[in-house]
Amino acid sequence: MKTIPIGVANSISANFDFDPLDTIQFARQSEFEIIQIYLSGDLLSRPDKLEKIRAQESYFRKVYFHAEGLLNEDFFRSEYQEKLYAFLDTVSNPNYIIHFDETMDIDKLVQTLEKVADSPVIYLENYFSLSGKANAEKNMKKYLALFTLVNMFHAPLRPVFDIPRIFHINLELTPTEGMQWCYQILNFFGNRHVPLLLHLIDTTSPQQLRGNFTALGEGIIPYSSIFQFILKTQPEIEGIILEFEDKLNSLQSREYLLEVLSNDHTK
Repeated sequence: MKTIPIGVANSISANFDFDPLDTIQFARQSEFEIIQIYLSGDLLSRPDKLEKIRAQESYFRKVYFHAEGLLNEDFFRSEYQEKLYAFLDTVSNPNYIIHFDETMDIDKLVQTLEKVADSPVIYLENYFSLSGKANAEKNMKKYLALFTLVNMFHAPLRPVFDIPRIFHINLELTPTEGMQWCYQILNFFGNRHVPLLLHLIDTTSPQQLRGNFTALGEGIIPYSSIFQFILKTQPEIEGIILEFEDKLNSLQSREYLLEVLSNDHTK
């Protein structure tokens, strides 16, 4: 497996009001290859700060931008979307990550995406707003079905797989069921040669409260088994974004990832 770039989200600057410039400084000093910046409506109204973010783009292999809200028809009609696209028109690699809306009619969403230009690229992240195992399984089937339909029309949609969400207490999946869904999702995109961007944290509790966060490999999420599966099946992983709310867990988690991924005997 080729080297997977690892990066951090500006959630790591929680103690500095999630300041993306603080995150950028830390990521550069710590030599993270990629970075993720959350574009709030307030930030999109700060041209001075946006210009400082743009000026740092070249220091990273890729900058991912995370949008507010859910991907649905209302999003594409919003003032926020207009501001977002206006900013993305000015960056070197226009893209944004947005959450999946499990209540959205799939056919309507496909029709909407068919009309969207190829730029910016939309990264759709698995997201759960409803509780319970039945809703969770319906959600994941719907998420995969969307990518099956969209790929037929070559819409600019790529997947973001937030692994910890599969193991959240609200989904009511057993650890074994959660792991099987992880394998199914990894296989789905791997068999179709669709690159995956991963969002990762670890936690000591399935409630996944911020106070429960811990470095990868030290919590309840079965990363050892998941990465063994990744190394065995070889899906294309575009990158890994660590979404902790502190810097120490991010550094320790990168060390864990480098060690786990160095155990790739398929090279």
